Amino acid sequence: MIALKVKQQKVFMAKLLTTEAFDDFLVTEATIDTYNTFHIDGKINKEFYHDGELPATDYSKWSTIRPIALELIKGKITPLGFKFVLQLDSKRKEELLKNSDADLNPDQVSLGINIRFANGEVIITTGISYSLFTLDKSAEKAWDEYIPSLLDSYDIPNDIL
Repeated sequence: MIALKVKQQKVFMAKLLTTEAFDDFLVTEATIDTYNTFHIDGKINKEFYHDGELPATDYSKWSTIRPIALELIKGKITPLGFKFVLQLDSKRKEELLKNSDADLNPDQVSLGINIRFANGEVIITTGISYSLFTLDKSAEKAWDEYIPSLLDSYDIPNDIL
């Protein structure tokens, strides 16, 4: 697990809220504090959909939640805070695990990031959870390298804390 401080918040927020940069991530949770506190549970209510429309995942993609988050955050007044908990989608998780030489099935691991705005700072924290016990840390190392490189690829300056 690593924590990254975003150096240019406006650049990061523009990429997060107005581009497809993070669209393939899955949203497990979102909380936005403005004039009210808005909490979004990213878990999909499958009962809402008809049989032929069922989403392939249990959680909404960021691309679905992003316009809602943008609407709640945009404006002249800076939000009091927000927290987005995102997970890497299955396809990219499988690629990352394959490239890391981790001896894990993609179903055995969740790769996530917490994006938090508080006290005037945006901090991104990586996290990994396993459904089994393993001493192999290659997936964790690959994930901790992936997020800074992803930010760099979108020209989002950051510092490891």
